[in-house]
Amino acid sequence: MNQVTAFGIAALCSASAAATDLTIHLKGNEPVKRMTVQFQCDAQATAMGLPSGVFAVEYLNGAGNHLAVVPVKENSMIFVTVPSGSGAKYASAQYTWWDAGSRGTTFASDFPGLKGSSSCHRVK
Repeated sequence: MNQVTAFGIAALCSASAAATDLTIHLKGNEPVKRMTVQFQCDAQATAMGLPSGVFAVEYLNGAGNHLAVVPVKENSMIFVTVPSGSGAKYASAQYTWWDAGSRGTTFASDFPGLKGSSSCHRVK
């Protein structure tokens, strides 16, 4: 049984937010891989709730699960993969985080009042 403990994910995205522990118990032999990637997005993403500067997105993959933890409106939102023609597409509430590798990353919302999309890029 794999166990993922995402301690302080909230602190990862917002130093002023209170940290919350999350433990997920996964059955299977596949180890969980964690990767943190730095991103920066355009002004439209800031208007939709992403941080204005460089921010971290944490990816958790294992036991058939693919998650991305993205800071939206000063909260750490857990995005889960959904079917995609290419790249890795994640959804949470009204938002979509679509990491298409060399074609870039898109943050989007179809929610009234937040409709739109923005371009994001990895920061090395």
